[in-house]
Amino acid sequence: MSNTQPGADRSLDRIDRLVRPIALYVGGTVVLALGLLTVLQVTFRYALNSPIQGADDMAQLLLVSLVALSVAHSGRTGGQVAVEILGQIGGPKVTRWTDILVKVGGVFMLVILALKLVDNGTTAVEFGATTSTLLVSFEPFYYLLGFGMALYALVLVVEIYVHIGGRPVIHRSESMDDL
Repeated sequence: MSNTQPGADRSLDRIDRLVRPIALYVGGTVVLALGLLTVLQVTFRYALNSPIQGADDMAQLLLVSLVALSVAHSGRTGGQVAVEILGQIGGPKVTRWTDILVKVGGVFMLVILALKLVDNGTTAVEFGATTSTLLVSFEPFYYLLGFGMALYALVLVVEIYVHIGGRPVIHRSESMDDL
């Protein structure tokens, strides 16, 4: 995806080139693995009457991984729910500054969250944070979630930079034609 529209910013294009492959290729692989696990789980449970031990644990870990890998890209493409009433009331100048304030708050919260997730990862083994059946440690998944939150904070920092520069932040949803 290239921000080739008039007034687009190169820094947005750079951050897109960072988060897009992580979400689409690595995250897509996780979705395929989750789908395969689900098909195998249903087949074994109902066709063979022999459920796969720990499949729910693996599905939980795959879903956590998917969130971590896709949250930054979702933010860049405008995938999260947003209430844009201020734009209708105050216009683009008001929206620009409210967007900056909200994104600064978001960066602050995401950095705290990322640091706490890394902290939880370092103590996961000590406190026995594992899945219930397979006893897989949550340690690497805390780190992965911390990475995902830090990456989203980076996205917001770039968007703040673009807003402060007076340029528009373009949130463009993608289609298969963009690949």
